[in-house]
Amino acid sequence: MKYRIPIFMLVVTSIIIFSSCATDRPITTIKKNAIDYRKLAEEHFTQGDIQSAILYFQKSLTENQKIANFSGIAEDYNNIARCYISIGKIENAKKLVNEAFSINKKFGFNSGLGDSYILLGLIELKEGNFEKAEKQYINALNLYKADKNKKGMSIAYGNLGTLYIKTHKYDKAVLEIESSIDIQKKLKDHIGLAASYNNLGFLYKLKGEDTKTIEFYNKALYEDQYVENSMGISSDLANIAAFYKKKGNFDEALFYYKMVLKVNKSLSLTYREISDLKNIIDILRILGRDKEIDVYKKALEQLQYAVSLKSEQESPK
Repeated sequence: MKYRIPIFMLVVTSIIIFSSCATDRPITTIKKNAIDYRKLAEEHFTQGDIQSAILYFQKSLTENQKIANFSGIAEDYNNIARCYISIGKIENAKKLVNEAFSINKKFGFNSGLGDSYILLGLIELKEGNFEKAEKQYINALNLYKADKNKKGMSIAYGNLGTLYIKTHKYDKAVLEIESSIDIQKKLKDHIGLAASYNNLGFLYKLKGEDTKTIEFYNKALYEDQYVENSMGISSDLANIAAFYKKKGNFDEALFYYKMVLKVNKSLSLTYREISDLKNIIDILRILGRDKEIDVYKKALEQLQYAVSLKSEQESPK
């Protein structure tokens, strides 16, 4: 698995009249700009560049505000909140989700309201309020069903599955995740499928079923590779590496940790790189390959120094 603005802009009435009389192109152009910014934001989000994702979602929001596109404004608020949740800025996320929720409820945007409920559920889950999270996810599922929104339904089922894994209700978790997978296959939603397969892999890991664990982790990797989902690939490789390390298959673990290190380095995911390097050093020590350790130790020290230096520079004087 690493972000919004005021709602309305005052516009001179004469400009509105002039635009509407002459042509509908300005509104069409503005909506297209918003969609294009949103696509760029999603690409950055998928690549793990959350700050850039926030920037482009905010640009989309600004465009939608120009024409009081209420559904678009609410969607942008939800999207920026999603970014904040992913980096742990929960209070920022809450404010934005509530803004989106109010708009979606006022205008009866069922799917948008479902999106808000999903995010509220994620927040409750992160805060350990499992019953409240379940209620929010069920609310979302019912709204998606009312809108016949298949993608939304798959997300709601998947989130319920994640919740049930966390609360050790494994049989219920499998049913929900399989419901999500059925829809994702029809929609050819590869990123969604990767998330579902990862959840199943984690579930079977908790149950101690090794064959199924590695089967689903590999399925997740295949789906993320198919659509070049870099952040997903990073998580998939790390899951596979950790599985082999725990099972004592250190050669396989080392191979996958070295692979994920390259991915994380290319994405500038420093904290993941540090974790990878520590695991690689640990495994090399177990394997008695002391000559290789020094190279990775030096890389680790350099990264840790860079992180420390950055932290000092950013800390208030």
